[in-house]
Amino acid sequence: MVAVAVVTTGASVVNAPVAAAAPGLLPITSEVPTLDELNAQVDFLIEEPGSDEAKAAQMEGGMRAVVVARTLYNLGWYRAPLGSNDITGPETHNGNVHTAKLVSKSVGKPTLQATVVWKRIDGAWKLSNSSVCEGVRAVGLPMACDF
Repeated sequence: MVAVAVVTTGASVVNAPVAAAAPGLLPITSEVPTLDELNAQVDFLIEEPGSDEAKAAQMEGGMRAVVVARTLYNLGWYRAPLGSNDITGPETHNGNVHTAKLVSKSVGKPTLQATVVWKRIDGAWKLSNSSVCEGVRAVGLPMACDF
């Protein structure tokens, strides 16, 4: 833990811990991503706090697409205690493209099921723009998919 000394007018000194940012997720660099790796990535993007930069590194659209992950996290529909996401098979793999099924559940909403596409870009598997846009449409988010 890192502490910061804050000096105010007079003789008072306060030692306060510095809040640590939520760590990012390591990129998926395996030749063929596993369901566990893909689940961890989707969990990080939708269900866990994290910096925009860390989330952007997991998405084909980078910083332009991270608004979708941030919005879904902030809404809380598809994370505990209201919901969940699960990446399952069947999977396909063809070179730098991998697909799997996403099942998203939320209290009071229909279960969403979609085929999700990942692309291997610069050696790391990233959630594709097409899948992010499909999620925007499925959830009904009022935002453009121009990334």
